[in-house]
Amino acid sequence: MRGTLHRFWPHLLCAVVALGLWDTPVIKPFRVFMVMVHEMGHATAALATGGEVTEIRVLWNESGHSNSRGGWVWVISSAGYVGSALLGAFLIFTGSWVFLQRLLIAAIGCASIWLTVHYTPVMEIDFTFGVISGLVLLVAVVGFPRGARWVASWLGVMLCLYSLHDFRTDLWMHTEQTDAGILARYWGVPLLAYPIALVWALVSVYAMFLAMRAVERRGRKMETRNDQVAPDEMNTTLLKSAAT
Repeated sequence: MRGTLHRFWPHLLCAVVALGLWDTPVIKPFRVFMVMVHEMGHATAALATGGEVTEIRVLWNESGHSNSRGGWVWVISSAGYVGSALLGAFLIFTGSWVFLQRLLIAAIGCASIWLTVHYTPVMEIDFTFGVISGLVLLVAVVGFPRGARWVASWLGVMLCLYSLHDFRTDLWMHTEQTDAGILARYWGVPLLAYPIALVWALVSVYAMFLAMRAVERRGRKMETRNDQVAPDEMNTTLLKSAAT
C-alpha cells in the first residue's frame, strides 16, 4: 500500500486539488484547455484519415466544435471523448520515462499552436488562448525540465477527470446532442447514441485502469529488483571484509 501511494501521490494530489477547486476561476482555464484538447482530437483524427478541417472553436463556457469534411466519421467522432481519455491515460503511463513525458507535452503544445493558427479565426479569444496555452507548455518543457513530471501528472489527471465529467454531463444527460448523437444520426439510427456513449465510457475508463495498473506493476518490479540487489551487495561486502 505504501509503495502504491509513493507511485501515485503526485496524481492523487493533483486530483484532490482539481476536484477541490473544480468550480473556481483557478481551474476554469484548465477546463477550457481540456475542451481544446477534445476539439484537437477531432481535428487530428480528421486530418489523419484524409479529411479536411475547416474550423476549430473553443468558448469560455466550455463549449466548442471542430468542423471537418471527409475522413472516417466514426474515428473523428470518437476522437474527442475517447482521445482525451487515452491521452490522459498515456501521460500517467509514461510516469517513469521523463524524456517521453517531456516529448509528449511538447507535442501537445505544438499541436495546440499549429491547429489554432490554422483553423481558429485570428485574434479571437480562443485563438489567443490556444497559442498562449501551447507556448506555456513548450516553455515548461524547455525551461523547467524537472517540472515535467508535475506538468504531465496535472495534464493526465485533468484529462481523465474532464473525460469522466463529460461522460456524466454530456453523454448521460444530453446524449443526442453530443458526438455520440452525431455519429448515431450519421449512421441513420439515433437510438444508437446511447450504446455508443456507453462503449466510449467503458473504453476510456478501461484505458485509465490499464495505465495505472501498468505503473503499479512497473513499480513493484523495480522494488523487487532493488530488494534482490541489496542482499547481493551485502554479501559482497561481507566477503571482502572476511578476505581482509
